Amino acid sequence: MGPVVRFRFCFVLAFLAAAAGADEPAYGPELEGFDYAFPVQRFEFESQRQKLQMGYLDIRPRASNGRTVVLLHGKNFCAGTWESTTRELTQAGYRVIAPDQIGFCKSSKPERYQYSFQQLAANTRALLDHLGVQRVTMLGHSTGGMLAVRYALLHPQQVEQLVLVNPSASKTGKRSEYRGGASTIGMRAS
Repeated sequence: MGPVVRFRFCFVLAFLAAAAGADEPAYGPELEGFDYAFPVQRFEFESQRQKLQMGYLDIRPRASNGRTVVLLHGKNFCAGTWESTTRELTQAGYRVIAPDQIGFCKSSKPERYQYSFQQLAANTRALLDHLGVQRVTMLGHSTGGMLAVRYALLHPQQVEQLVLVNPSASKTGKRSEYRGGASTIGMRAS
């Protein structure tokens, strides 16, 4: 698509969006205009020769039990979708860290990027190193479960527990395997 055609296309899209009505919320590329229940922080780092920023939640409990849970969202989800889980965990004394992975929600969406579980795990490790977090419970939902497994395989010394909620990797099409679409698998590292 040439620059003139692209300009006309963007102009038409902007016109149609404005014509759709001012009552519709307008969201920016990093979900500006969509508020999470908790304050979003930003982690700036370099990956694949690009300057990126990762939005994340870092919620500390009133009375800490000394443990940290990292919540990894699935595809089509955000850190903000963990609101009720975050509330329950912080009430139980856990520090909760929930990143928006690169390409999702309040994080950078680079035009060219190799989205592999290896890379997303490296980005998550960089965030945890930045925050000074040494040991965690990894809790992943759906595709986030696959990421949690990759993270645990790459950094077993850092993962105390691995919790998978309806992980994508477990769905082989056999209904009995995941009992109506929900499965939870837990593991405690020694």
